[in-house]
Amino acid sequence: MSTDTRSSAHTRLDFTMMYAVHDAFRRDLGQLVAAADPRTGSLRAFKAGWANLTYYLDIHHTAEDTVLWPPMRGKVGADPERKALLDAMEAEHAVLDPLVAAVDARLAAGDTAGLPADVTALREALTAHFDHEEEAGLPLVDAVVSAKDWDAFGEEQRRRVGTKGAASFFPWLLDSAPAATEQKVLALVPGPIRLLFRKTWRPKYEKNSPWGQFARS
Repeated sequence: MSTDTRSSAHTRLDFTMMYAVHDAFRRDLGQLVAAADPRTGSLRAFKAGWANLTYYLDIHHTAEDTVLWPPMRGKVGADPERKALLDAMEAEHAVLDPLVAAVDARLAAGDTAGLPADVTALREALTAHFDHEEEAGLPLVDAVVSAKDWDAFGEEQRRRVGTKGAASFFPWLLDSAPAATEQKVLALVPGPIRLLFRKTWRPKYEKNSPWGQFARS
């Protein structure tokens, strides 16, 4: 299901950026699995792609762990199903940490033989988490989180990316995204940002992208 289709559902809160970020991670995971292939892959592309994935994943999940999930705890009260869902979201984050660490350790040791298996395991776990979050977590967010708290979650991620970081973030986010997704995301930002993205940021990103033709073959 595309970002455009999911974000067009009737929800109280706007999940456009959440879906777009999830899809960017899914895209990177697919590229990383291909880049890890010892026969047809590229270690250089893998390292650069891995740095991007882990950087933005840390920002995204740290914001969830510190700004989104804790306030929700107080709002779900004693409801056992809702509490169990929040427990599951946090447990899934905890499962991901050692999988990321395993890839980091292999890269640090120069042990690339196990990269395909390790990054595939991460892809499976992270994709399952995103699917679960979209199917069950976001409906709960929409039901209990205030617009103010949802904005605070977004602002925390923007703060961590930083003003200068936007020049890299938006081209990364929208790399290979459908036109409808790009339109929806860019509609959320001021006009000068859209202009910079189209005229400067995206061309620079595409010129310097480590994936190049490899990622799109």
